[in-house]
Amino acid sequence: MTLPLEAAFPSTSDLTSYSRLLSDVYDAEFSGERAPAHPRDIIADSWARLRRRGVRPSRGPASAKHAEPASTEATAASELSSDALLLTSLIRANLGHLSTLLRDDTAVLVVSDRHGRIVARSGGAQMLSRADDLGFVEGAAWGENSVGTNAIGTALAARRAVQVHGAEHYSRSQHLWSCTAAPVRDPRNGRTLGTVDLSFEVADAHPMSLGLISLLAQAATHDLRERHRRDIAALRAASFSATRELDHPWAVVDEWGWVAVSHGVDVSSRIPLPRGIQAGDTWTTPSGEVLVTGLDRGFLLGPARASTKPADAPAKTSITLSATGTGALVELRTPTGSREVRIPSRQADILFLLAAAPRGLTAPELSTRLYGTPEHDVTVRVEISRLRRHLGDVLVAAPYRFAPGILVTAANS
Repeated sequence: MTLPLEAAFPSTSDLTSYSRLLSDVYDAEFSGERAPAHPRDIIADSWARLRRRGVRPSRGPASAKHAEPASTEATAASELSSDALLLTSLIRANLGHLSTLLRDDTAVLVVSDRHGRIVARSGGAQMLSRADDLGFVEGAAWGENSVGTNAIGTALAARRAVQVHGAEHYSRSQHLWSCTAAPVRDPRNGRTLGTVDLSFEVADAHPMSLGLISLLAQAATHDLRERHRRDIAALRAASFSATRELDHPWAVVDEWGWVAVSHGVDVSSRIPLPRGIQAGDTWTTPSGEVLVTGLDRGFLLGPARASTKPADAPAKTSITLSATGTGALVELRTPTGSREVRIPSRQADILFLLAAAPRGLTAPELSTRLYGTPEHDVTVRVEISRLRRHLGDVLVAAPYRFAPGILVTAANS
C-alpha cells in the first residue's frame, strides 16, 4: 500500500511564521512545557523513538569510520556497496530538470545507502560548503540513531517519503535546513537500496519538493523493473539449449528466484531461493527438494537426485512435529540440511491429524475433526495452502496426507 504524501508545510505564503511556530513547539517539547501545537505524527513518532533510545538532541553525524551499523561480513559490505553504486547511477540517470535546480545553488541532492550513510552528493559550491559545515558529507551516517529525526533517517525508519522542515529536526544544529527524502526499493528482491534526498535552507524550502523527490525515487524503481524485464527475457532465450531435451519437470529462474520459463511444474512467478544458492540438491519453498544447475544468467531447477531412489529405499526426508503453547514447531530434515518453521495452532492441528492418519483425510473429514462439521472444508483447504507455502510440497492431496517417503514423528504433548 502506498501512503499519501504529507508535506511539512502547506505553502510558502507565510513560511517564516510557520518556521517560528515549529521552533516554539520544539522548545516546549524538549523543556517539558505546554506546546502551542502538536508535532506531525511522523515527527512525534520519530522523537519518541529517539527518546526511548537515549539519543541526545546535540548528537552529530558519525564519520564513515563510525557510521552505524558496522558490518564485519565481507559479503554484506560488498552487497551494500554494490546497492549504493546502483542507486547512485539510477538517480543520476533520472535527474532531468532537477539539474537546473542544483546548478542554481539553492539545493543539495544526496544519495544514501540503506543504513543512512551518505554515498554521493550534487549541488553548487555554496550549498555544498554549507552542507560540509553541517556534516552532510560523503561517508557520514545520517540514520536516526546517529543524528536524530531527519529526512534520510526517518524515511528509512518509516519506509516512506518524508519531509522534515526546520525545528522538526531532532538536533538543533539542523534547524536551518529543510530536507525531503524517499527510500528506493529494488523490485527484484524487495531490498531497500537507500534513499534520495533534496535539502534546502529553510527560507528556500517548498512543499513541492516532496512530490519531486518521490517521483525521482519512483523513476529509479521503474528503471530497475524494466531492466529486470529485459534480463528475464534474455534468460529465457539463453536457457533454450539447456532445456530443450529435458523430459522431466523444470523451471529456469534468475538469482532472485523469478521464473523466466518452466515446464510441467505448477509455480508462481517467483520461487524463494536460499541465500547463496549453489549447484546441487537443495530445498526450496514451495517446491521442496530440487536439483540446482547453474546457468549463465540464472539457475535451472529440476527433480532432486534423491527423488530417483528405489521405492524401498529408506526415507531421506523427515519431519518432526512438536506442540508449543501457540501451535507447533516443525523441523524438516533433508539430505542437504534442516530448518525449523513455527506454525499457528489451527495449522498444527491439521498436521497432527494427518500424522495420525497415514492413509490421509479429505477436507470434509478434516473439517469434521477440527470444527465438528464437514461444512468448513474451504477453510481447511486455505490452511493447507498456507502450510504448503511454509513447508513446501510435503503434503499431497486426494486425500490430504504426507507425501510418500517422508518419515513423520509427532510429539503432541
